[in-house]
Amino acid sequence: MPDSAAVYDPQARPKPHSFYAPRPNSLIISLVQRTIRGNLRRKLQVTQIDISDGDLARLRALRGQRCLLTPSHSGGYEPHVMMYLSHLVGGWFHFVAALEVFEQSPLNRWLMPRLGCYSILRGMVDRQSFSTTRKILAEGKRWLVIFPEGEAIGQNSMLVPFQQGVFQLAFKGLEDARESDATADLHCVPLAIKYVYLQDMTNEMATSLTRIERQLALPTDNCPPDVHARLRRISEAVLAANEKAQGIKPSTDSTMDERIQHIKRLTIEKLERQLGVTPLDRQQPLDRIRALFNTVDRIVHEDPPTSPYEQQLSNERARTAGTLYEELWRLLKFVAVYDGYVSEAMTVERFMDILGLLEHEVLNKRRVWGPRKAVIRVGEPVNLAEQWGAYSSNRRQAVAEVTTNVEGQVRDLLSKIGLEFETEMGTT
Repeated sequence: MPDSAAVYDPQARPKPHSFYAPRPNSLIISLVQRTIRGNLRRKLQVTQIDISDGDLARLRALRGQRCLLTPSHSGGYEPHVMMYLSHLVGGWFHFVAALEVFEQSPLNRWLMPRLGCYSILRGMVDRQSFSTTRKILAEGKRWLVIFPEGEAIGQNSMLVPFQQGVFQLAFKGLEDARESDATADLHCVPLAIKYVYLQDMTNEMATSLTRIERQLALPTDNCPPDVHARLRRISEAVLAANEKAQGIKPSTDSTMDERIQHIKRLTIEKLERQLGVTPLDRQQPLDRIRALFNTVDRIVHEDPPTSPYEQQLSNERARTAGTLYEELWRLLKFVAVYDGYVSEAMTVERFMDILGLLEHEVLNKRRVWGPRKAVIRVGEPVNLAEQWGAYSSNRRQAVAEVTTNVEGQVRDLLSKIGLEFETEMGTT
């Protein structure tokens, strides 16, 4: 399975956009399922998969029924874990993946459809993708995996708001199923995936902090001995460097969190001006970033005009918009960062999350530490058939309530995993 965090290559992306339909090949799926555990161990340092017998039994009890699996998506590697889970459950899943993941390489374009994956393009009414989603859910032959957070933000203990469109499509799929079977149901299954470290990470922390300090040219003579103080000093230096680059002079009485939020807001506003995007009233930063991603995707993949000159202008606009992907990804990675993320819950996982983000920001390298255990927890499935009356009366409210229910369950499951681990390590 490929990494879900893609890098935009303006020469590699066809235009107008392609739709990659699922073309599942049982032999290839079986081969990947049998080898994915080794890939998790070698490439992602995930040496153990932890799912309770009760949770596995809950999933197996749903075999033969229509299911939409909605896992958390913090690290970007959750599709690999879900592929292994499909082997444990007994069968295979369909996956929805962003178009850019397919277009990372020719191998992805060939392999992913044969694993049951299909593409979706943000920012446009991707009718082929929506239609495929509805068909898969209505037929119910195979379960479908959608990550309702959309993008992975790289913070193991955070959950960003779920996108309601996922559950709107689920209701549409059930609506299609009920055209031939008035008693059809469809289960939305909350899942939480969290990675916990299996050994003392003190040496890895110190090595990473030293790497970043050197790149930032921080003085060593007054380096604080405490790793948390070193992390804060690094964070302060990165924040100050970005403020300087953008010509921002923070107030002397501003807290670090206020400065973080301020630079996020200014960056979002700058990109909105560049792309001509007007935010909606009371729109949250994450939703504004999602709207920016959508706008860039729409520009890059818009249908080409007829005249050669208009095509030239369109291509120039697409190239300019495409250069903003990197800045948007950087913004997305830090959208949930705030001063106190580590100190409010003193866990190794949170510390390593921030180190990973800082290494990616300062050293331009995505580092994976281990050994780790991927913990999977399953919530109470939400049967949309039981919400059908409410959906028929007020569709928007019913979709919002199901979204809140499933998101809340996943959030609670992540917290419970954290508490379980802290107890094991004797940190509570």
